[in-house]
Amino acid sequence: MTPLLEVKQLKKHFPLKSQEIFTREKPVLKAVDGISLSVNPGETLGLVGESGCGKSTAGRLMLKLLEPTDGEILFKGQNITSVRGEQLRKLRREMQIIFQDPYASLNPRKTIEKTITEPMKVFNVPKAERQEKLERLLNVVGLSPQHKYRYPHEFSGGQRQRIGIARALALDPELVICDEPVSALDVSIQAQVVNLMEDLQAEFNLTYIFIAHDLSVVHHISDRVAVMYLGEIVETGDVQEVYENPQHPYTQALLSAVPEANPHREKERIILTGDLPSPANPPTGCKFHTRCPIAEDICRTEVPRYRQVSENGQIAACHFAKEVVAQGT
Repeated sequence: MTPLLEVKQLKKHFPLKSQEIFTREKPVLKAVDGISLSVNPGETLGLVGESGCGKSTAGRLMLKLLEPTDGEILFKGQNITSVRGEQLRKLRREMQIIFQDPYASLNPRKTIEKTITEPMKVFNVPKAERQEKLERLLNVVGLSPQHKYRYPHEFSGGQRQRIGIARALALDPELVICDEPVSALDVSIQAQVVNLMEDLQAEFNLTYIFIAHDLSVVHHISDRVAVMYLGEIVETGDVQEVYENPQHPYTQALLSAVPEANPHREKERIILTGDLPSPANPPTGCKFHTRCPIAEDICRTEVPRYRQVSENGQIAACHFAKEVVAQGT
């Protein structure tokens, strides 16, 4: 199967102001530092990691909302890395985003009707069809057609996120980047929105890249998961396999922090020592070695290569991950 979206060695470095006037090397902040991943049609790929690891920047790079410093972005097999202007505008129909903050992502001066129909208007959808689609979208996200006359401040957080989802679906996209779509919502509302997104995925045959730091939500909605640390992917694989048998020490630490539903089951917490290094000056070798409980000398000097750690394709970038050979190779 050809991946719907594939990125290869994708990088985004933001320039920083230098304190030294006579220096050849300009300091940069390495927000995304060479990630490679893919997502297949109809699949949900979870992208997880702690705050500041570069998840949201990676999502914006995939949609060309930010220009990459280096690397390739392939959409349906076509290299769109250097696509601009009218060609990029046409791609917007097929690639959309649900933003993290439902309070900031809606224009307070526009009614819900104008918010949702504006993308359709930009792409010259006839007025009668716009109204018909507006009512259908409001219905599928659980809102009343009468809500179209209201403004964003008249809705709760969960309702605003539903409006954001409806806007993202207005042009019938194939790929939707979900940038922490439930993190700003109450826990009781999170489940409703996640269930809604699953229903919409089945109804509209959507492909999701679900960015989050809540591992429980990612476990519920994702088919595969990619774990990010300091601008790099450190482990990928089938969500069930990664959660049951994490191979990278960082993934193990993240999963140990997930609350246990059963109060009688004891769970060992892995406490990481030290602070998160600066992406402007990342550590040499393995970037995780400054906080890793099993780090050795090789970790400080040599960048770990990706190893296949299960027969189902689970991959981890760790010197001490147990490597296996896939069947048939």
